Amino acid sequence: LKRGMAGIASRAPMGLLRRVPALAAARSIFAAAAAKRPVHDAVPSRGMAYIKGAKRNSTEAKMEEKKEEKKKQDVPLGMLKADGSSKRFYKSAGVTESEQNCPRTGALQKAWVLTLDDRGVRTPSNKQMVLPCKNLAMAIALEFDVQDLNILPYTMPLTTLATTAIDQLSRAEVRKSAVTTMVKQLSTDLITLRSTEPDDLVEKEQSLWGPICAWASANYGCEVVTSSEWLSMEQNPLLLKAVAADLESRSDWTIAAIDQVAGATGSTLLSLAVFHGVVAGPGALAAARAVEQYQIDRWGKVEACGMGGHDIDEADMRSRIAAALLFHRLLPQSHI
Repeated sequence: LKRGMAGIASRAPMGLLRRVPALAAARSIFAAAAAKRPVHDAVPSRGMAYIKGAKRNSTEAKMEEKKEEKKKQDVPLGMLKADGSSKRFYKSAGVTESEQNCPRTGALQKAWVLTLDDRGVRTPSNKQMVLPCKNLAMAIALEFDVQDLNILPYTMPLTTLATTAIDQLSRAEVRKSAVTTMVKQLSTDLITLRSTEPDDLVEKEQSLWGPICAWASANYGCEVVTSSEWLSMEQNPLLLKAVAADLESRSDWTIAAIDQVAGATGSTLLSLAVFHGVVAGPGALAAARAVEQYQIDRWGKVEACGMGGHDIDEADMRSRIAAALLFHRLLPQSHI
């Protein structure tokens, strides 16, 4: 084989060898082998440069192929930094129709997938970002679309709630922990801790919190205990059991919304009243901020500063309640 290849190289015209450096390199290699000389001494520098250039072109081609393949792959949200330092890397956000099993019946139904530049999106736990209805999917896509040079996760509350439902509450142990935490909060629930003075604050708390406690007592068939001694207050076990059953009957998506309002307001009963339609968003905000607003009316508001302020606290609570209510409103009945 070597003699045959050497013969081919030796019979090639010199003009062709000059135009095709690889043939010149091959001829020199086989000539060196016949003379028992080191091959690297026989290969012309031009031929070696051609071989190196071919390898470089091959490597660049593979890199380009990998880039093209990556463009077709899903976008992982786990790469986004919470501090908002991640640069926007996509031109547009959208949704595409898909299918998934209903969480209640198991039947196949329509679903919508979030896309960035026609690429699917994966949650921080590497699950596909599949939304149960088109309206919610479009709202989340809008959160991505309005981002500027940097992606600010803290300005995307609907996305946060969706990823919480998909990644966290879909896990049985996490869902159980969330329900247990909200039930335990009843022992220190905001609207059950009452002031004894001054009289105008006591009256304000009763006017805002009394109707919610009365509704909860009637709805769950057990009276809600109120007290000014929160360290010694305990709710009836029947109430705890009834609230737990109510929460466990909800979907992961609704649990995410209820948990956010309960955490923001410090009241599980107030959050449940909101999602039962007993209290609207503004009413929930007023009830949750009753004591703080009383102090503001009496002593004045602390404006935004380096350590925060009353206005920042109010804006944060308002946005959390509003986002949870909108998220819940956009859910289809199968995911309530």
